[in-house]
Amino acid sequence: MRQPEQKLWFDGPNYTTDAVIIDPDTDKILLIQRRDTGEWALPGGFVDENDASSYHTAVREANEEAGVTLSGHAPLIFRGIVDDPRNSERAWIETNAHLFTASSTTEVYAADDAVDAAWHDLAALPPLYASHRSIIERALDHMDGDQLINALASPDSIIPINGGHMEYDKHIFEQGDQTIFAKRHVNERFTDPEKAERSLAYLEKEAFTMAHLRQHGFNGLPEHSTLHIDALVMNALQLENGWHWRTDASMIDAYINDALQMFSHLQTVPPTADTFDIEPSYESFRKEGWVAITEERITLLNDRLQTFFPRLSSASQTTAHDLLARLPELRQAGVQSYRPEQFVFCHHDVRQSNLAWHPEYGSRLVDWSWAGLGVPNSDITSLLIDLHKSGFDTSSYNEHINSRHCLTLMGFWLNHCTWPHRTDDTVRFQQFVSALSAYELLQGL
Repeated sequence: MRQPEQKLWFDGPNYTTDAVIIDPDTDKILLIQRRDTGEWALPGGFVDENDASSYHTAVREANEEAGVTLSGHAPLIFRGIVDDPRNSERAWIETNAHLFTASSTTEVYAADDAVDAAWHDLAALPPLYASHRSIIERALDHMDGDQLINALASPDSIIPINGGHMEYDKHIFEQGDQTIFAKRHVNERFTDPEKAERSLAYLEKEAFTMAHLRQHGFNGLPEHSTLHIDALVMNALQLENGWHWRTDASMIDAYINDALQMFSHLQTVPPTADTFDIEPSYESFRKEGWVAITEERITLLNDRLQTFFPRLSSASQTTAHDLLARLPELRQAGVQSYRPEQFVFCHHDVRQSNLAWHPEYGSRLVDWSWAGLGVPNSDITSLLIDLHKSGFDTSSYNEHINSRHCLTLMGFWLNHCTWPHRTDDTVRFQQFVSALSAYELLQGL
C-alpha cells in the first residue's frame, strides 16, 4: 500500500515504460505535458500488473495519455535508471523505452495524467522532464542505424566470418557501397534456456553501450550500430579500406599511441544508466580468477601444464615454473577487492582482434559486451599483454600498465585454462600463454 509521505510506490526500483513516438518523414515527436510539473515529456507510466510486457505498457500509456493507438514492431532502445526528481536512495525509477513509428497527421488529445499532447519538431524540442531528452537522443541514434538494417534485409552478397568464442553467426553483408558486419544470436544452438537468454542479453548490452558512448562524443567505435531483433549490426571496418586488425613492427608505435589516446577519452565517459542482468566484469575477473584458484585448482593447473609444457619455448618453460612456484603469494594479493571510487569506464576485452586501427582515422573497438566500470588503465594493460604475447617489445610503455589489473587478468586466465574444453585445448593453451605474458610484464615493472 502506498504511504502518503512516499513519492514512489515501492522501496527499491519502481518500473515504468516510456513510448518514444516519432514520425521519420516529418522529424516530429509526440510529447505530452505532465499535469504534476507542467513539463513536456514522453508518454509513459508505471508498469501495471496486467501488462504482459513493457511494450504493452507503452501502448497502453500512449493511448491513455495522448489518445494514440500504437502497434507494430517497437524496439527496446533503453533499459535503466533515469534521473527522475522522485528518486531517492530508498526508491528510484527504472524505465524501459520503446521506439514507435507513427504519422504526425494522427490526431492526439490529452487525457489521464496529461494536460496537453502535441507533435513537436525534433530540431526544436521544449525543455523536457527528467532524462527524457537523453532517451530521445538514444532513439535518434537507433534510427541512424536503419540504413544498416536495410542492407541486412536485402544484401547483394554475404560473407561468413569465423572467429570469436561466443555462439553467434557472424557475416559481412554488402549492399551497393554499403558494407556492414552483423552477429546474430541463434537460439537453436542452445539447449540451456538461461544461456540462450544470456546470449541475447550480451547483444543488447553491446548495442546500448555503443549508443551511450556515441551520445557522449566517443568515436572509438563503428560510426553506426543497432540491435535488430536478434542481430547486432554495425559498419564494417575492412582491410581493403585500410583498417588493420593486427599490428606489425612498422606501425607498432602509432598503433599503441592511438590506442592510448582512445582509452584516455573512454575513461572520461560517464557510466551508462542502462542496467543489465550481467555481473560487472571487474567482479567476474576476480571471482573467476584468484578467488577460484583453490589448492585443488592449483593441482589441476599443474596437471594441465604437463600438456602445455612441450609447446612452450625453453625461456617460457622457466617462467612457467617460476609462476607456479609463486601462486600462493600471487593469489593472496589477487583476491583483494577493488575500490569502486577509483573506477572509470573500460572496454575490458581489449586485444588485437577487437581493435581496428587505421593510419588516418586511428583506433576503433568492437565487442563491447564486457564493457563497464573498472580500474584506470585496464584497457591499455590488456592490449600491452596481448602485444607482448605476440612477441612485441612494449617495455617503453610499461608506465601505462596497471599492475593490479595485470595481476587480476593473470588469475582470470590461469583459472580459465583449467576449465574443460570441447575438442582440442587450443583456447585453454592460449589462456595460459596470456597469463604467462601478464606475469612476464609484471616482472619487468
